[in-house]
Amino acid sequence: MKPKLQHREAMDYSFKAKQALDEGDFEASLELYKTAAKLESEVADFYFDKPELEPTRSILVRSAAFLNLKAGEIEQAQKFIFFGLTNSKDEEVKEQLYDALEILVSLKNINPFGQKKEYTYLSILRQNSTHYTIEPTKLDFGHSVTLEMIKDFSDNYLKSLKAYALTKVKRLVKFRDDSISELQKEIDRIINPVITNSSYGSFRFSIANDWMKRNDEEKEIVNLKSNIVKNFHNEIFINPLGEQEITEIKEEFSEEEINEIFRPLAKIKSNNSGYSIGVYDTDSFSKKYIPKIVNKQKKELLTTKTLSQEDIGELVTTIAHKRVSEKGKVSKKTIRSEEFKNCVTGLNIAVIFLMKLNN
Repeated sequence: MKPKLQHREAMDYSFKAKQALDEGDFEASLELYKTAAKLESEVADFYFDKPELEPTRSILVRSAAFLNLKAGEIEQAQKFIFFGLTNSKDEEVKEQLYDALEILVSLKNINPFGQKKEYTYLSILRQNSTHYTIEPTKLDFGHSVTLEMIKDFSDNYLKSLKAYALTKVKRLVKFRDDSISELQKEIDRIINPVITNSSYGSFRFSIANDWMKRNDEEKEIVNLKSNIVKNFHNEIFINPLGEQEITEIKEEFSEEEINEIFRPLAKIKSNNSGYSIGVYDTDSFSKKYIPKIVNKQKKELLTTKTLSQEDIGELVTTIAHKRVSEKGKVSKKTIRSEEFKNCVTGLNIAVIFLMKLNN
């Protein structure tokens, strides 16, 4: 074996796998990652008994662990992660391997399906997954998260994701204004991320959207739905929302679209949400936390609708006397009706009327 040459070959396959993934060819990407993982695993194995060749050994072990995770080879990934954590002296490598271990623990909880087709489908979903963690900001229940936190994240994440998807579909297909409701139904059908794995310890989970062609879906729609979670994550969810980014967002999306996409995210990233969101880099598996959205960013990005007098309307207070006869016939007579300008005045009128009835 020529380790350096084989390592380069593995990196070439890894590069091609990422290209295929970006192009939406998931099955080809998975096979390329499997080839890369096999080659890199052999190189890492060669260095196992050569501690004098650090830090090369640790770097190759880390690379083999990552490639096996991407290829869905969980047992092999586990071998290299455990070896690296036990033998590496490089703190950066160990930190990345600890992050990878969190992903591995979640993936191990999923048993492969017996049928190859279903296993391939799940493997590709895993490969195309985005990895998150929800962590409480206050440790009232230790590091456990509540169902309310999960629900809050899920509801607002889906609202934002589907609003983003709607803007992308509208740019792909021709539609009439009166067909927007049908388009929204289609979005609800095709944009429905599934949890590809989850694990306790705060709350770690991975999600991906369906990638298979269903019925008579056009190629553009299949590509859109396959990559929607990843694209949303990169373009929207982890966007730092600096001045330049906000300017670019305003150039790409309409005011209404921005509000639909970012208002739910402002709730997730609010200081009052009760939780923080961590994300795992898909290449290094290192964890980073999503910064909160501050008031300055909200003011620059989100618009506040000014209500007209017509929108506000008038609040009218009505006092009526209702009577039910012995036969069940209901009669109702309005005694007084006026615009409700003063809460105290309205309350006084009601009290006076009740007193009169009692007398």
